Amino acid sequence: MNELKTKFGAEKLGRLKKVLLHSPIESLPVISEDNYKYHLFNFVPEIDQYLKEYEQYAQILREHDVQVLFVRDFVRQTKDLLPILPNLPYLHDTAVITSKGAILSKMCPGSRAGEEQVVKEALTNIGIPIFHEFKTHEKFEGCLMLSPAALIIVNTERSNPGTIEGFFSKALEIFEEIIYVEAPQARRFMHADMIFSRISEDLALYFPPAFLKTYLISKQKRMEIDFKSYLEKKSIELIPISDEEQRNWGCSFVPLEPKKFIHYDLALDVQTKKALNERGVQIHEFRPKALLAGGGSLRCLTLRLWRASN
Repeated sequence: MNELKTKFGAEKLGRLKKVLLHSPIESLPVISEDNYKYHLFNFVPEIDQYLKEYEQYAQILREHDVQVLFVRDFVRQTKDLLPILPNLPYLHDTAVITSKGAILSKMCPGSRAGEEQVVKEALTNIGIPIFHEFKTHEKFEGCLMLSPAALIIVNTERSNPGTIEGFFSKALEIFEEIIYVEAPQARRFMHADMIFSRISEDLALYFPPAFLKTYLISKQKRMEIDFKSYLEKKSIELIPISDEEQRNWGCSFVPLEPKKFIHYDLALDVQTKKALNERGVQIHEFRPKALLAGGGSLRCLTLRLWRASN
């Protein structure tokens, strides 16, 4: 496992060049009728079909000229954890890769504890430094980069307001501003990309009811804003999705390049697809079955390591 000299950073809205995945070959047998809820699965997966669909997805990425790396190829000290972490494939929950290094989440206690240790070793061995990791007692799971200048942090059931507050000053070392959103404390809104994701420089999908209050935070000020109005002033059009689309991971897709992404075929309805098509958006659809057991999207399965500039 030689350290790779690699480019990294996914805050720019360019071409997706490199990702990290983890196929749960060792851990899927852990899931049973007795424990699937504890492990945050929707149901017990059919193992062969799950792994088949996972490989099909990895192949789609390769066919779009995305370099695919796998966690097991870059871990040694934490390798013994792989058989007991069936949620480890959902790597997007565990880290965000900026051009200054990775922001590691502190995963929720219980079934997901320890995932960040594995991801930290893998990223370090790939050659990506750790910009920030949270302390043992802290609770923070995921954030979303709007652009090289702006970070979106959503207060969900997977984060603690005190931990978020303590992270603001660190995040502002590399981002000019933070958009902080108070969202309903429910599993369906557990991560920022369940309520918002950007498609291009001027287009995004979002779920309006989840934005209870929104604040703009910088080193100089903190003020409440209207999320939609604020982004419209930056010439970003927001297309709303329905309640059903949100429950089907409507906002949680994998961007290949501006206005081109991979998504579950069940995520968006005909009306939304038509609106996107009219704006020049291409959707490569993927039909899941066994993958739905894990309760996550393709985006959740994909840790974007590097997006190049256009």
